[in-house]
Amino acid sequence: MLSWLARWSPSEAGEPPDFRRHGPRGPMSRLVEHFHLAQQTYNMLGANYKYREVKPLIILGVDTLEFGLDIGNYNKKIRPYLRTFKILKEEGQIQGNVFELEINGINFSIELSGMRFYAYRLTCKDFTIGFAEKVLDENPEVRVRLMAGFLWSYGYRKAYEKFIEWFSYFGANVIKTRISRLDICVDTDKVYFTASDAEGFVTRAKNKVKHYVNDEFNEGRKFSGFTIGRGNPLLARIYEKTLEVKKSGKVWFYEIWKENGWDMVTPIWRTEFQLRRKVLKELKIDKVEELFNKENELWAYLTGEWLVLRKKNSNNVSRWKEKRKWMLIRKAKINEDVSPLIREKIKQGNIIGLLNQANGLLISIAANASFENVDQALKLLKKWGNTKLAKDGLSFTEKVLTRRKKFLK
Repeated sequence: MLSWLARWSPSEAGEPPDFRRHGPRGPMSRLVEHFHLAQQTYNMLGANYKYREVKPLIILGVDTLEFGLDIGNYNKKIRPYLRTFKILKEEGQIQGNVFELEINGINFSIELSGMRFYAYRLTCKDFTIGFAEKVLDENPEVRVRLMAGFLWSYGYRKAYEKFIEWFSYFGANVIKTRISRLDICVDTDKVYFTASDAEGFVTRAKNKVKHYVNDEFNEGRKFSGFTIGRGNPLLARIYEKTLEVKKSGKVWFYEIWKENGWDMVTPIWRTEFQLRRKVLKELKIDKVEELFNKENELWAYLTGEWLVLRKKNSNNVSRWKEKRKWMLIRKAKINEDVSPLIREKIKQGNIIGLLNQANGLLISIAANASFENVDQALKLLKKWGNTKLAKDGLSFTEKVLTRRKKFLK
C-alpha cells in the first residue's frame, strides 16, 4: 500500500480532493494521515516522492540512407580527382597502408578496395563515397552512404542537405539523386517483445527468424529479437537495441535516449525496416527529395500493411486484434529536433571503450616486455609513438587535428 500511496503528492490545502469528502474522522482521513507520516519519513531520508508524469520514450528516425548521384559533367569535374585516388589506392596496396587525403575540410581514408561498380571508396566518420572509374548508363557515377552517427546528429534531412552542400565543392552538376537504401526505425522503452510474439506477426514476408544471444545466466538462450523478410527488397528487424549498443560501442545512443526521457535502466527495443530501391520505387520514392514529408506515410504503410503484430485467438486471422504495443509503434511520428549535445557525444565516440582498450594494451606491453609498472610501459609507448610520428613527418598535434577532420563541420 505504501508504494501505491507514494505516487500521490498532497496539495497545499491538505489531502487530495477525493479524500476530503470522507470527513475528518473517516477511514480515508486516517489513511491520509498514514501517508503524510510515511512521506515525512521518506523525505527525511532525502527522497522526493512527488508524482511526476513521465512520457514514454518513442523516437522515429532514419538510421541508414544510401543514394547515387547522377553527374552531368563527371569527366570534366571529377576525373582529375580520380587520378589522385588511383595513385593513393595503388600505393596503399603495395605498402599495405591506407593513405589519407583532405577534401574540402574533411580527411578521408582512401580504402584499399572499392565497392561494386565503384573503383574508389573514400571513408570518413560521417559518410562513405564511391567514385566510378567507368561511366555506365545504368548506374549513377557517385554512390553515397550517410552513416548512422551523422543521420542522428542532425536528422536525416538536414544531414543530407549538409552533404550536398559539402559535395558542391567539386563543382559537379548533380542532375538527380537515386535513393537505393533506407533504414527507418522506432526506438522505445514502452514495449518489449518475446519469442511468442512470432505467432502473432501478420506479414507479406515469407521468412521469420528468432534470434538469441549469449547471456550471463542462460548461455545462448536470451531472446534478442526477430528478422522478418529476406532483405531484398524489404525486411524488418525487431531487437533489443540496448544489447546491440553494448556490442557495437555506439554509446552515443544513450544520450539520444536520455534527451527523450530514458531512465537509463529500462531496455530499449528497436523496430526497424530496411528498404531497397525496388520497393522504394514502387512506393513512389525514387529520389531522396521524394522522401521528404512522406516519412510518416511510409511508416504507416510498413507498420499497418506490410507488418502487423496481432493477438492470436482463433484460426481466422481476420479476427485477430492488433496488439496495443504495436499500435504505439505504428502511431510514432518523425521528429528531427536534435540537441547539439548529441553531435558532440557522437564525435567523442566511446571514450570508456577506448580507455579500456588502452589499459589492456598497456598491460600487454608490460607483460611482454617484463615491466613491473605502468610508467615503464608508458615510456616505451611514448618512444614508439614519437618514432612513428617522425617517420610520417607529422607532429602529435597535427595527427590529432587530422583525426578531428574525419567529421563534417
